[in-house]
Amino acid sequence: MPPEMTGPAELIQFRHLGFENFDWQVLLVILGRLAMAAVLGSVIAYRPWRRFMGWYFEPTESGAQVLIAVSGALMTSVIGNNVALAFGLVGLGGFIRFRSGIKDPREAGVMFLMIGIGMACGIGRMPIALVAVATALLLLTALDIADRNRRRVTRRRIRLTGVENPRDFEPRLRQLVARRATIRGSKISVRRDEVIVDVYGDTLSSAGEVLGLLEQAGMPFRGDVACEEI
Repeated sequence: MPPEMTGPAELIQFRHLGFENFDWQVLLVILGRLAMAAVLGSVIAYRPWRRFMGWYFEPTESGAQVLIAVSGALMTSVIGNNVALAFGLVGLGGFIRFRSGIKDPREAGVMFLMIGIGMACGIGRMPIALVAVATALLLLTALDIADRNRRRVTRRRIRLTGVENPRDFEPRLRQLVARRATIRGSKISVRRDEVIVDVYGDTLSSAGEVLGLLEQAGMPFRGDVACEEI
């Protein structure tokens, strides 16, 4: 047994396990930084202002975003000034973006923002973290309001299956629908006897309205009709 492992003082210190320089004050500082990362990350992740906007938002992975903020703070605390360990952080952003199945690009941006806030908390740069959170609050609120105004113009997809002659039916359907709504585009699937027309507006909001429009124009349809928001 090596000499440095024989004394009782060395055994108490847990030599070579990382407890040699254990300091409660340092521990409390790290704990406080992680807690600040969690609090600031929660403000952005849960976006409390959305509760007062009165309309539906897609659910976000808020819990995961808070954990990412805390992870950023933890990793910078561990890395410190060690350049070699810093390379371990390089692949984190790519892993989050391409392996977590994020559908909304904005949520991917929020993930990177969480990493930055967590890293600022991890190195004790609280002013930077607070400014980042304040800027993110203003920016995300503005984006939510802009997104709300954009979504007021509803986009719908009219899908008709079981069409006997899609090539002849599609231009007639486009001409008919154009009287009620703005057409975004159309598609013909000859193999599946299907015609799709994308429109803007709420004037045609159900399959029954589409069928009624066809009957009024003398185009009775016996196939399947779907009208869904996209």
